[in-house]
Amino acid sequence: MRKIIYFFMIALLAVSETANAQSREITGRVLTASGTPVPGATVQEKNSRRGTNTDVNGIFKLSTKAGAKIVISNIGFETKEITIADETNLSVTLVQGTSELTTVTVVTALGIRREKKALGYAVSVIDKKQLESRPDGDLGRLLSGKAPGVDILATSGISGSGTNIQIRGANSITGGSDPLFVVDGTPFSGATNQQSSLIYGNQTSSRFLDIDPNNIESISILKGLSATVLYGESGRNGVILITTKNGSGKRTNKKAEVTVTQSYFRTQASSLPDLQNSYGGGFSLTGGFAFFSNWGPKLTSPFQRLPHPYSVGSQSGSFPELADDSIEFRPHDNFKALFKDGHVINTSLNVSAALGSEGSLNANFSHLQDQGFLETNKVERSTFGIGINTKLLNNITVGGTLNYVINNFISPTTAEAGSSGAQSGGAGIFSDIIYTPRTNDLADWPYQTPDGASAYYRASNDIQNPLWTLHNSLTAQKTNRIYGNFTVKYNILKHLDLLYRIGYDSYNEQHILTINKGGVSRNTPPELEYVRGLYRTVSANNRIWDHSVIAQYQTDLGSSFKLDFTGGFNSKEEIYDQTGIKSSEQLVFGLFDHSNFINHDSRAEDGLSDLDFKSDQQSVGVFAQGGLSFNDYVFINLGGRNSWSSTLEKANRSKFYPSGSISFIPTTAFSGLQGNRVLNYLKLR
Repeated sequence: MRKIIYFFMIALLAVSETANAQSREITGRVLTASGTPVPGATVQEKNSRRGTNTDVNGIFKLSTKAGAKIVISNIGFETKEITIADETNLSVTLVQGTSELTTVTVVTALGIRREKKALGYAVSVIDKKQLESRPDGDLGRLLSGKAPGVDILATSGISGSGTNIQIRGANSITGGSDPLFVVDGTPFSGATNQQSSLIYGNQTSSRFLDIDPNNIESISILKGLSATVLYGESGRNGVILITTKNGSGKRTNKKAEVTVTQSYFRTQASSLPDLQNSYGGGFSLTGGFAFFSNWGPKLTSPFQRLPHPYSVGSQSGSFPELADDSIEFRPHDNFKALFKDGHVINTSLNVSAALGSEGSLNANFSHLQDQGFLETNKVERSTFGIGINTKLLNNITVGGTLNYVINNFISPTTAEAGSSGAQSGGAGIFSDIIYTPRTNDLADWPYQTPDGASAYYRASNDIQNPLWTLHNSLTAQKTNRIYGNFTVKYNILKHLDLLYRIGYDSYNEQHILTINKGGVSRNTPPELEYVRGLYRTVSANNRIWDHSVIAQYQTDLGSSFKLDFTGGFNSKEEIYDQTGIKSSEQLVFGLFDHSNFINHDSRAEDGLSDLDFKSDQQSVGVFAQGGLSFNDYVFINLGGRNSWSSTLEKANRSKFYPSGSISFIPTTAFSGLQGNRVLNYLKLR
């Protein structure tokens, strides 16, 4: 029995030693040449799925075996490969990369990735790190200040309002200047659907508000015409290429990785005017509550008492309780009554996983709650998305993305105003509060009569109260959107790939305007539609079908030359249809149903434009682009596209768009400039 126990113990020790020889844990620290830690460096066992990352102190732990090779890499450093011997504690020094600027690859036209140094046009690249920790859920505003030559201007400070984007200025006298949005290689409608015929409540949001910044991997902005020639007329104003996490096909080193992000921001109205506390409302030092300027008498101490403005004039019958009331003629901060602190709450969940040895899956969910600095201004958005990419047998790779968005936007109406109460249409909520004298109390005085009409400080009640506008004149958009693509790629030969991609983008947008009766207008004629109540509903549907067949060939021509060729066919159809009805003359205050209004019309406020219309645009094109490089410092690119568009008359539907460029990189060509500490990269094109 004792011999059996001894034999078992010896066998167990032998197995243990064998296991230890097969796999053991090593620790190490990754440092720079100056001895500082390198956090986030990738430590990967070569030809294996074992891997990890260094912590904030540059330390890592990895289970491996003797004789294995580990590869250590990080952005901005040269990759280092080490063979593991008997050591269990490593100290690794990474050398800063000297060719970082010349080896950057970017996503270009048609979703093809190329080296940035080989391009003959300007491209700005924005990665996800530059979009993180920002309080705005609007992609357009997040891009502000991120790329040179890109002008981004919000139509107002209201959360969710439209954003105008211009790349290198206006490019058309009569046409639009909006760039083309392309998401994961598929055209994406970023239009505002704003119509000049809709006078009241036309501050629509831009439809790129439907893109969730939490799901963006990178953005490439193509600025020059040579950069966008392969998109034909659609790319005349530049192209914003967005690669999402779902569509990037990026693999994780782990079986599954879950990332949860939660952010909270508080927002305030900025650039409010400075206020004075010396003079009250009035003209030429003659004061009172009924004036709309601040040129009244100097305020006294103690403050003078005057009859309440609601106790006299046209409003005296609405507020009998104020008939004998008198109040102090003193300054008030009326901006606090209108502008409140807002907040943005953003929750995001992302799941990524490896599918086999050459596949990936990414799924995401996010929810945005944006309460603006106006009480009735809100944006609420929920997004769901999934992307799969995997390599099958016979050199075939398939991938696809699917995204669904629910977006709700509500805001008080705003309108142009040139003087106190004089609007071009609708109510100027911001101008009216600026024209409110300091001595009038916007916060504590009633903003509407018992029957719901606007009440304000003038005896004739001929200016609409901003707080009445805030609560009784609203515009809203409710959007449901689905977009995505499916791609099949076949590696025909060693250097030749053939790709087919079908993309789809569709949304339904419900645009709603509600204005209660009882508003005020100082326009001529005095009784405009919105004064008697207005209700407008518009339903818009937009669909894009995009098909592309792309062939790509890359090869080395000897030791000095490289050839890159792309060619193919593209077809794009965009269908837009809209129906709407406008009702006026409200019967019951506060009830918004078309049956609660007397007049009904399918025309917009200008009386001419029809709220019901359709459009169907079709364009097809063939394109080709070739690049030849010499020793990675001379690059020649030639390309062109011929398009046929249904929006042009039949005799002139064919349009050809050529492009060409030559680039030269002296810092690579001349050995005396290589490694120069003053001039590390120079490109002439």
